[in-house]
Amino acid sequence: MNQPRIAIAGMWHETNAFGPHAATMARFEEYELLEGDGILQRHRGVKSVIGGFIDGIEKIGAHPVPTFSAGAWPGGPAPAHVMSALFERLHTCMLQAMEDGPLAGVVVNLHGAMTAEGFPDVEAETVRVIRSVVGPETPIGAVLDLHANPTQTFVEQCNVVVCYDTYPHVDMWERGAEVASLVGQGIQGRKLRTLVGKTSLLTVPPSQGTSEEPMRGILHRAGGTARAAGIDRISICAGFAYTLTDRAGLSALVVHDQDEHARATGVADAVVADIDSCAAQFAVSRPSVTQAVTAALSPDAPAPVILADLADNIGGGSAGDGTALLSELLARGARGVLAIIADPEVAALAHSQGEGSVITCNLGGKFDQLHGAPITVTARVVRTTTGTYTTEGSYMTGQTFHMGPTTVLDIGNGAATVLVNSRPTPPFHREQFTHAGVDPSGAKVIVAKGAIAWRSAYGDDAGLVIEVDTPGACALNLKTLKVAALTARS
Repeated sequence: MNQPRIAIAGMWHETNAFGPHAATMARFEEYELLEGDGILQRHRGVKSVIGGFIDGIEKIGAHPVPTFSAGAWPGGPAPAHVMSALFERLHTCMLQAMEDGPLAGVVVNLHGAMTAEGFPDVEAETVRVIRSVVGPETPIGAVLDLHANPTQTFVEQCNVVVCYDTYPHVDMWERGAEVASLVGQGIQGRKLRTLVGKTSLLTVPPSQGTSEEPMRGILHRAGGTARAAGIDRISICAGFAYTLTDRAGLSALVVHDQDEHARATGVADAVVADIDSCAAQFAVSRPSVTQAVTAALSPDAPAPVILADLADNIGGGSAGDGTALLSELLARGARGVLAIIADPEVAALAHSQGEGSVITCNLGGKFDQLHGAPITVTARVVRTTTGTYTTEGSYMTGQTFHMGPTTVLDIGNGAATVLVNSRPTPPFHREQFTHAGVDPSGAKVIVAKGAIAWRSAYGDDAGLVIEVDTPGACALNLKTLKVAALTARS
């Protein structure tokens, strides 16, 4: 008996309307732009969504058929011509997959908050392209990021849609395997559908950690509501406010049998009402840069102190070259600081001068006017690397990442150790430092450019965590951010 063939596809990007790094084709090429067997080679044995797809498909006795996968680190919208080219490649690869036989199902790795010029709902358009090849009856399952803003148009084109259950995101493989299993049930004849319940409540990443309130309680109660109604699966999308689309807000995704629509609707309505009742708990207020640095430099502060640079959250599409915290720390005479700044000019200068050289440069603050001004430093080049590392941590375990030419600078003879990379890379992995011979646990102060996800890399080290209200593309105050962005672009 022939194995059913299940296609694997991907179109992943978290789009920040204020992000300075547009999702150009080069950004996709740097992160992931793969066809056919290249997808299997990159993801087999990796704890990614697609790795979960592969393992889940094979576990149910089906055959994985890799087609096309595009992904880029979060940032600004993709230009229209880039998005059109990606859709064309997806369409071509899906047609090629059909040449070897019919596809029994499709699993898709999506983000859920991806927009592009001319394409306000990339996820819906991605599934439309797939449907144009496989037809209306083929089961399609999708995995979304917890920060998704799913639309009804998108969800209606799928059979199964779930999002990550965790933030930091440590269950990506599990969600891929789960969706593969559910699509397998669809192939066997189970008529599954998904509906979305939405609230317009906008929240910011520091309030969305799933091990803390209010998200922890919302998730727990949502699961109980679903079980009481006989519904197998519900997931909660915390949303991504920085897309600036009318689809932003928290959502409940309810997977149900086709004849259980009424019960599923009742569950979604109840969960959305519960979310709205928690609105006040999502309010976020954090210390200023000056206040945070004062606390971090207190003699009683247990090392290492993690200063979370909330607005320069690279995983949310910010610049990655914010200087506010590093500038304040240096001005206040701090010692033992560890930080990462994305600055391809300085990285290139360090590589050209070589290890052991002393350079004077303007560091950071160059991608836009939202993340602070460059700071002039004199530093010793401790080490230069290619910026390539493979993570052993909990985020995409086993995957290789490329930061571009990278250097380690010693500023002020031990005042600050700064890893300068060429490509802004979210602080999800200790290996960003350890691949260059730097041990984060030895620092007194670590500047982490993220909201929550950095905890998967440094959470076990932290003596004290201070989340800081910094300037940048992921600012806590959305109204202030809009004004600042308009001013910077005028």
